[in-house]
Amino acid sequence: MARRTLDRVPYKAPGSGREGSCIFLIQADGSILLQQRSDDVAPAGIGRWAPPGGGREGGETPRETALREFAEETGVQLERLRFLETVTPAEVPELLPSCLHVFFADDQVPRSRIEVNEGLDFQYHHPDGFATLKMNPGTRHLLARFIATDAYRGTVSMLRPRKDGVGVVVLDRWGRALLQLRDADLPPDHYPNQWSIPGGILEPGEAPDACAFREFEEETGVLLEDLKFYRMFRKDPDFPTSITDAYHIYYGDPDLDEAEIEVNEGQAFRYFAPSELASIEMPVHARTILEGFFESADYRRLFH
Repeated sequence: MARRTLDRVPYKAPGSGREGSCIFLIQADGSILLQQRSDDVAPAGIGRWAPPGGGREGGETPRETALREFAEETGVQLERLRFLETVTPAEVPELLPSCLHVFFADDQVPRSRIEVNEGLDFQYHHPDGFATLKMNPGTRHLLARFIATDAYRGTVSMLRPRKDGVGVVVLDRWGRALLQLRDADLPPDHYPNQWSIPGGILEPGEAPDACAFREFEEETGVLLEDLKFYRMFRKDPDFPTSITDAYHIYYGDPDLDEAEIEVNEGQAFRYFAPSELASIEMPVHARTILEGFFESADYRRLFH
């Protein structure tokens, strides 16, 4: 599309705009791509910054809207788009769209590849500098909400040059392990639609055991009282398929009720017996770790 000239439009009250989608494109340093708008929407008006996106057209799905708008505005086709949430002014104060579908992606797109087909400019901005940018209040609230999410923090953690992670093997009274069904829209290298060990990435300065307790609570809503250390594995040479460089595995047998576990991340949580592992799709490294754990003295001390 041809680059637009300055577009003066009437003032829109919060929630009066049409349904749309937006994308937060995250870079390795935690910066997010923002568009400098050319349309005059109060109170910030022309020159304000906002995430790329636009209104839904025809029979488009929200995902199709997000991808189309981003490609039209930047000339870039994203390949690692993920859905986060749908918000309204009830969740995000002073949001202008009546309904906004929020997506994020971690495609590493240099600024030099981005065309300015709409608006005045596109630039990556780090959250540390958001306060100095000209924005409408709804956008500022939306950005603050996004950078507080596990989706943003986890994406930045995964983009770090070295990534240390944890896995938490939680058992019930029958010796079955609780597994998490990973999201369907994960990039292929993150094992979408596969069962795996709950866990996540260490934050800077965080100890592995503290990360294990934190990640399990974030994903399930359950704060565990006790965990034991099993083993630490390395990507090289142990598991080339692992998405972390070091993988710290903890375990416990709290016998949680499956019905009381919150699905805060992923699609589902379910217990599996050792004999059931062969029948489910899992990352190679997760399967190998669990098979070894079920044969270990640590497991036998609990259930034999």
